[in-house]
Amino acid sequence: MNADLELTLKHLKALVACDTSNPPRRIEQSGLIKYLDSLDFIDPKVIDLGDGSFNILIASGSPKYLVNVHLDTVPAGDGWQSNPYDLITKKGKAIGLGACDIKGAAACLLTLIENGLKDYAILFSTDEEAGQSTCIKEYIKTRPAFEGVIVAEPTQNMAVTCHRGIVTGTQEFFGLAGHSSEQRAMSDNAIHKLTRWSDAALKVAQSHDETSFKDLKGIAFNLGLVEGGIKPNIIADHAQVKFGMRPLPGQSFDELLQELNAESTQNNSKFTSGFVAPALPANGDIADLELFASELGLNLSPPVNFWTEASLFSEAGYRAIVYGPGDIANAHQPNESVDLEELNQALIDFKKIIQ
Repeated sequence: MNADLELTLKHLKALVACDTSNPPRRIEQSGLIKYLDSLDFIDPKVIDLGDGSFNILIASGSPKYLVNVHLDTVPAGDGWQSNPYDLITKKGKAIGLGACDIKGAAACLLTLIENGLKDYAILFSTDEEAGQSTCIKEYIKTRPAFEGVIVAEPTQNMAVTCHRGIVTGTQEFFGLAGHSSEQRAMSDNAIHKLTRWSDAALKVAQSHDETSFKDLKGIAFNLGLVEGGIKPNIIADHAQVKFGMRPLPGQSFDELLQELNAESTQNNSKFTSGFVAPALPANGDIADLELFASELGLNLSPPVNFWTEASLFSEAGYRAIVYGPGDIANAHQPNESVDLEELNQALIDFKKIIQ
């Protein structure tokens, strides 16, 4: 194992030991800011945006590009074969919560800075996993001047220039309560209305199965949570379904929602928007991002299904791509890991990108 990788694993072990799971997003209590403050080779500027959302900027010299890494993780969950907050190395992998998504990238960057990197701008953020993105939205409002942005996510060290957008929402249905022996339950039951809407929505989603952008097809529609009713002998007076979809670059979110809600006025229902964010690239023009990746000397990734905050930078007018060590298939699950070889390659690539 080379010295750079050893130092990277030292930083990664310290970062993984900080419980930055989101929820509950107890960033101050996790020790993350304390650890970064303890490093004598950086001078982190911490901005508290409230509710556990922190922007931590470390910068020096005259950097051309910004690198963004989110340091919050999903909750650990069950099924871990080791302590998720104690990084271990085994069979060529570093295993720990956040090692893949995406504290491994942060550890690489800290190693490069400790080893003498002079021109850099790194933004650590802490609320990406919440479906909120307060950190990035607030940072963009400051209109930082960079020629491009690299958002770190697990891409197996390839440059992602294209991914889906995201739309979530809640559809509520209202009925007239009563005894279920009444025949009117067929039309007055809120759950029945929800069921009819859901069936129609699935058919709308299916009608887009052959719509495509590059290698991506369809809108990846999902009914995620259904709630309503009290018991079998009471006509339900309220029901709701929380749903999400992942539109393709260039698709109109408003038009898709209009299709899904075509029967809303007939069903006595109410739609409430949730988290909505654009695809990458936000303007549908992928050629410039592919050129950007080429200028950085990175291999291109095929389009991916998962969403990233690179699209928010893209929407704001920045050339933004996604790059980082780790495989998304290893993220958000027990025994999350990143290959040591990928960390080695990320050290090489980040140094090339930033300088």
